[in-house]
Amino acid sequence: MGQREEESVAGPGPTGGALFCDTNVLVRLLTGEPASQADAAQAALDAAGEGPAPLILTDVVVAELAYVLTEVYELTNAEAAALIARLLDLPGVQVLDEQVLREALGIWESVRLDFADAYLAALARSVRDAGVLSFDRDFDRVPGVRRTEPSAIP
Repeated sequence: MGQREEESVAGPGPTGGALFCDTNVLVRLLTGEPASQADAAQAALDAAGEGPAPLILTDVVVAELAYVLTEVYELTNAEAAALIARLLDLPGVQVLDEQVLREALGIWESVRLDFADAYLAALARSVRDAGVLSFDRDFDRVPGVRRTEPSAIP
């Protein structure tokens, strides 16, 4: 077993440093099911808020959470976006680019796009002179986003 694998073996808990949060922890927290895992998830988030080691939510995890909440738990985009936004507000929770992620949640909530497309639209709006290369005309409904068809590239 390599060193990286050895370090990943479950143990009594970290001695410090940031932790990247998996989607399943957030699902348990938000759904309360199963109760024992939901309680453990809540305790972990509480500890992150009280301690020096942040809990990091990656954009990919947020996208997966958006999918699970809407497709598995059948929440509306608006309901799921509100839950995810509340997670971002928790003390001890960090994301890499909070402004883009919050803008993606707003686009996802208001325009009928999947979360990944809403995230691309938010990124395109955040970068000067950027657009989205896509066949998907749904991007045309997002104000401030310039879509370019692949056939338009020489």
